[in-house]
Amino acid sequence: IPYHLSTQIIKKVVFESRASDIYLIVEEGFYKRTLDIHRTLGLLLHTQVSIQQLLKLPAECFHPKPKVNSVLIKLTRHTTDVPDKYWKLYTYFVSKWVNREYRQLFTKNQFHQAMKHAKVNNLSTVTYEQVLSIFNSYLLFNGRK
Repeated sequence: IPYHLSTQIIKKVVFESRASDIYLIVEEGFYKRTLDIHRTLGLLLHTQVSIQQLLKLPAECFHPKPKVNSVLIKLTRHTTDVPDKYWKLYTYFVSKWVNREYRQLFTKNQFHQAMKHAKVNNLSTVTYEQVLSIFNSYLLFNGRK
């Protein structure tokens, strides 16, 4: 796929199609960004698909040779981690979360309770599952669950 369109294409195939398995050749750095749960794209994608690298494709495999290496990835759809009725709230939560705007989401006490419940000791090593737990705390604190 054209690498400058990777984000738009992956969002379209994940969020606007029902394909159960999706295979794409993407720039290696983009693949790494899809796995990064400190980024919006990673947190959104993980709710719908698991992402797996199948094959490394060195730049020499292509003509003309690009300046970056590529990878063949497989996206496998799973049951969503965020029900449709909470999707807008989740996207809002993620936008604030990745920008570390925690006070826009929680009071100080709520934030500490959410971290404790999710067993987060260090925000720089938080896992996807912990972010989901924190989101569920956000829903509870806002009377949504």
